[in-house]
Amino acid sequence: MTKHSSTGSVFKSRRYTNWPAMTDDIDAGNLKVAFILAPLAMVMKRKGTPIKIVHLGHRDGTAIVVRKDSPARDFGDLRGARIAIPHRYANQRILIERLKDQHGFADDDVTLIDFPPPEMPNGLRAGQFEAYIVGEPFAAKAEMEGFGRVLHFTKDVWPDFISCVMVVHEDLIESDPELVVELVEGIRDSGKWLDAAGEDLAVGVVHERDAPPVGSAGRADLAVIPEGFGATHRLQAATIAAREEYFSQDPELLKFVLTRPPDRVKYTDLELVREELEEIQAYAERLGFFEFRPVTEADPFGFDDYADPSLLSLGQRRPEVQHP
Repeated sequence: MTKHSSTGSVFKSRRYTNWPAMTDDIDAGNLKVAFILAPLAMVMKRKGTPIKIVHLGHRDGTAIVVRKDSPARDFGDLRGARIAIPHRYANQRILIERLKDQHGFADDDVTLIDFPPPEMPNGLRAGQFEAYIVGEPFAAKAEMEGFGRVLHFTKDVWPDFISCVMVVHEDLIESDPELVVELVEGIRDSGKWLDAAGEDLAVGVVHERDAPPVGSAGRADLAVIPEGFGATHRLQAATIAAREEYFSQDPELLKFVLTRPPDRVKYTDLELVREELEEIQAYAERLGFFEFRPVTEADPFGFDDYADPSLLSLGQRRPEVQHP
């Protein structure tokens, strides 16, 4: 987005490895924009954090993983199991509740364990739980390392699943709406580019054969596609995201996530849909996410309180960019 900004805006990403550190920085106003769990965003807003959900991060991109030698063939076989979830206010937890409803599980038929997503593959390997549900790339990691397998992709049990949403501090929306529009449009356009066909190279991406030698000036600023890696938009995205300043992950792992299967995670149709977020909120209420301040007729809380879908319409006059 910085490379394609027509106004000279510079957007810097910051990687977090746990939710409390991120939410603390959002609450303190040190982090003005973040991608966080959808129900967590609602809870933070209900507690008084001045944020609005303005866009989705992606759709699907979550899986339930079991050990490769597990006898489980569908969720119904997990009765009595321990299942790791990324956060008590995660939509992954809500998906488990939906599946419990569908399979007639009682509340205590599974045990849910809050567990840091990066540590889930090793937790499964060590036998700390029988299954885990998580966003990528931590599901694919167990597959690639040969000890885990996907029991269910969310695309198959809750199509167009929403996990990650983009939240923006309201003071930034009020003080610099044009910057926020540029940011939201950049996320939208990047997703459309990523899911589009083609092998035209994005700015800053080069093939290994065309890259400066290792250690030379200029190479550090480029995303270099390894020989034989492939150059579709998705594979370019894997190369970019693997860089140390972003995910700092093995590009082969991100390639796996974005191609096996190709619809494992989707980056289009990311506009806010009231009915989808209201369904998440309804489950959140049922699970007691708002027990600190229950939603009542006298103290209502809904879509218009935590979401602002208007920012994309504010920027309709600007054309979509062709590359991320």
